[in-house]
Amino acid sequence: MAVTRSAEIGLTSGLAASISSTEGAVFFVKAAPAAAPIAGHLLKERAAAHALQSSVPAPRLLWTDDVEGWHLLLFDHVDGTPADLSPGSADLAGVMEAVASIARPCTWPAPPATRKIGGLLRVAQEHLAESPTNDLEPLVKALDVAAFDGDILVHGDLHRDNLLAHHGRVQIVDWSMACRGSAWLDVALLVPRLVDAGHTAAEAEQVAALVPAWADAPGEQVTALAAVRSLFASRMAEVGPQHLTAKRRWTAEACRAWVEYRTEL
Repeated sequence: MAVTRSAEIGLTSGLAASISSTEGAVFFVKAAPAAAPIAGHLLKERAAAHALQSSVPAPRLLWTDDVEGWHLLLFDHVDGTPADLSPGSADLAGVMEAVASIARPCTWPAPPATRKIGGLLRVAQEHLAESPTNDLEPLVKALDVAAFDGDILVHGDLHRDNLLAHHGRVQIVDWSMACRGSAWLDVALLVPRLVDAGHTAAEAEQVAALVPAWADAPGEQVTALAAVRSLFASRMAEVGPQHLTAKRRWTAEACRAWVEYRTEL
């Protein structure tokens, strides 16, 4: 085997690369030391990959092992580049089709989405404790974590780098944050990414409507989640690593713009 292309592995250290065999077959490998911060993410991704149904547009896990203190995962190679989420992009239809296709019953004991939402809420509340006059406080208090409960497969971290587009088809990668929850949750988490990519909030919701489950999203809880995510991203921009500060501020601003649109409806 020979490494042909390295790739970003996200926010933590590890190995992510395309490799080719002497016969020309191409695969994708992810690996990390068992003691590394990313190890838990790889184990969660392995569990999810083992359980994904064939209808899910995602690369198949071909082999996995723990060798010499390393976790190794070998996937089918997926041709594609990060999806263009900007207005008018030819990738948008494929992205939303892929998102709609994963809204199926979760077939393994994935962690509940309520745990993820609860974590966002706790950080938002910490941020409010330092600025109690924040105008988002009433919306944060309106968030009902139970509203996000459910038995539907949720990717939990959809953004352009996890959506690989190729000739109109989109594959969804990196399932390390997969959980089970409400069918519309992935769409709600994706909308701020669309705003960040240049859509107005109204345009982003028009794109969201391409996923049928979006019609069932409870309006008050969608708005509350946007407010919580804005405060969460603001807080993480303050306390997280410096190289992520700008990206998190953009997310906070996108969520804030979405809140302002929804509260003016």
